Amino acid sequence: MSTKQRLILAAACVAAMLSACVPEPADVQGASVERLYTIFFIVAAVVFALVAGLITWSLVRYRAKPGDELPEQFDRNLKLELTWFAIPLATVVVLFVLSAGVLGEVNAESPDPSVIVNVEGYQWGWRFTYEGSGVEVIGDADDRPEIVLPVGRPLTFTLDSADVVHSFWVPRFLIKRDMVPGQQNSLSLTISDAGVYRGVCTEFCGLLHSKMNFVLRAVPPAQFESWLEEQRTIDGDG
Repeated sequence: MSTKQRLILAAACVAAMLSACVPEPADVQGASVERLYTIFFIVAAVVFALVAGLITWSLVRYRAKPGDELPEQFDRNLKLELTWFAIPLATVVVLFVLSAGVLGEVNAESPDPSVIVNVEGYQWGWRFTYEGSGVEVIGDADDRPEIVLPVGRPLTFTLDSADVVHSFWVPRFLIKRDMVPGQQNSLSLTISDAGVYRGVCTEFCGLLHSKMNFVLRAVPPAQFESWLEEQRTIDGDG
């Protein structure tokens, strides 16, 4: 392999690592998760560079040469041992504290959600019920449901399953929750960016699992209220 090819390969690897494969978050809690991902990535990159650099330097600096005698051997160095124990310990403690803070934020339930959506998963579809409004959106693998939610308002999803284990995930939210029969889970968040987002089931649930999708449309609050009123009218006429 030529030098040019090595450089191209190295650049491609660096670009792949820097991309980190994390979508841009569309919610407040997801932004905290993304920041935590970034911190972990930077720490991991620094540790990798340091370890790889020291190994490479040691191989080059202390490689055996013709005529070299066996160097003096050491079996312990208290200062070095304390150093390489203390630095990793401090790093792990800091990462643990940061992770606990973000986990607490992600798992916190909104004390006064503006909208509560009861979500029921079943093979292979979704039933979304807007609590207090009587509006219900239902769809399956052949008729993908679309729900509408307001931007900038605290939301709560209550999650349940009618049959097997499912999982509720909107990739742009960076957070998912399992849906277990007989066990109600919840997810509270605030959408920060208006847009149309794909939602999926991420727990294998049978033959049509890959088609168990839904669409989430995030809109300004006034537009959401108009949509909700329109749905009430449609349901009332029906």
